[in-house]
Amino acid sequence: MSAATHRPLWIIAVLLLGAAAALWGATKVSWVPAVDTPAPTPGLGTGGVGGTGAAAGAPPSFTALALLALASLVGMFAVGGWARRALGAVIAVAGAFVCWRAVAEPGAWGLFTGRGIALLGGVLFLAAGLLIVRYATALPTMGSRYELANAERRSGDPHRDMWDDLSQGEDPTGNEPRT
Repeated sequence: MSAATHRPLWIIAVLLLGAAAALWGATKVSWVPAVDTPAPTPGLGTGGVGGTGAAAGAPPSFTALALLALASLVGMFAVGGWARRALGAVIAVAGAFVCWRAVAEPGAWGLFTGRGIALLGGVLFLAAGLLIVRYATALPTMGSRYELANAERRSGDPHRDMWDDLSQGEDPTGNEPRT
């Protein structure tokens, strides 16, 4: 396997791990930028806007999307062909959804708030999905090393294959069928 096939694999793995970390982090940080609140007036409480309320936290689905990013990392190795392209498309759609939710959420915007971190996670998720779709056939799958080694070893000539088996230490007179 060449270095050209390993490079997209590592890039996708880092993007998915980064997306999972960013999406999980976005659920732990306030989505509303900190504002200075006036000093409390006796008997009246504070008059400023605090970091609580409906728009203060990440949508509940972001924790599930962080887990989807981690599961996608494993799924990327487990499937191949059209299933890998479909997985990449699902990841790209999930990334676009996260970006849309981060931008469309009402309230003030801050780069280092939960919204900014979620937008970063969405962009990483989207990029990973697009790379999976692009390099779906070039990326290795689980067990592909063994399939390739077995396929390359057989020449089609039974006599040559028998001598190759002997060289590898296998008994060509065994009862189990050879593939």
